[in-house]
Amino acid sequence: MYITWHGRMMAPVWHQRHLNIAAMVSRHQDGEIVSRMVHHLGYETVRGSSTRGGTQAALELLDRLKSGQAAAMICDGPRGPIHKMKPGTPYLAIQASAVCLPTSSGASSAWILHSWDRFLIPKPFARVYIVFGEPILPPPPDSDLNAFARQLEDQLNALTARADDMARSA
Repeated sequence: MYITWHGRMMAPVWHQRHLNIAAMVSRHQDGEIVSRMVHHLGYETVRGSSTRGGTQAALELLDRLKSGQAAAMICDGPRGPIHKMKPGTPYLAIQASAVCLPTSSGASSAWILHSWDRFLIPKPFARVYIVFGEPILPPPPDSDLNAFARQLEDQLNALTARADDMARSA
């Protein structure tokens, strides 16, 4: 399961295109735009989020993970708070026994939107850094979900800081 933050999804989504990945996309109106975009990039989508249709989407994504399909999760979406792990990602990882691969990105020059997620859009000719962390094995099903969520959150935050450091030194 590829995991990243909402505001840092653009570069990893582009990089991982056409790899038969199922992505959970919000049912909100802006999610329709994202859904069409990622379909064009070769992703399959499961529609739902923590605020609308999440249970059905989680069950569908769980089935896909158990059948061996890779998945992508935006861990602080759809409305934040920024860089705070929601429980859906660690729960799905544990239930599917899916390894999590954290990824983030930074850019030497970018527009940063004034949105809750501080969405990063690399400017033309910027150097873009996509950083992958070490795979994280899920704990056993009876483990502390909150502890696993903190572990994933810490790894993603460290990776985001690393990507930003690389971009600043470019």
